[in-house]
Amino acid sequence: MAFSIRFGLLCMCSIMLLFLPAQGRFQCTTNESQEVGHIPTCCTNTSKARINYAVISCFHQKEITFANCTIEAYIFTTDQNKQYCVDPTADWLQQRLERLRQKGIMCTELEQSFQ
Repeated sequence: MAFSIRFGLLCMCSIMLLFLPAQGRFQCTTNESQEVGHIPTCCTNTSKARINYAVISCFHQKEITFANCTIEAYIFTTDQNKQYCVDPTADWLQQRLERLRQKGIMCTELEQSFQ
C-alpha cells in the first residue's frame, strides 16, 4: 500500500513539473516582436511599481518627444517582450538605471517626433 501512494505522489509531482514553467508567463500584447533597439511606442501614463523582470533595453521619453505624449517616462523593454512606462520620480529608478549601466545597457534618448 505504501508503495502505491509513493508512486502516485511521484507521478503527480512529475506531471506538475511539466506544467510549472508555463505558469506566470506573459503573452505579447501585439503581433510584432520587440527586438533590442526597437523604438517603443510612446507612454501616455506611467507607474512607480518595480519591474521585476530582466530589462534588455531602456529608452527615455521626455515631455517634448512626441506631440501626443506629453509626459516624461523611462521605457523598459523586458526579456519577456513587454514594455513598461516608469515614472521618473520612482524611488527605485536611479538604482536600477545604475545596475543597467553596469551591465552595458544605456537608456537611449528618444528623438523628437511631432507626427
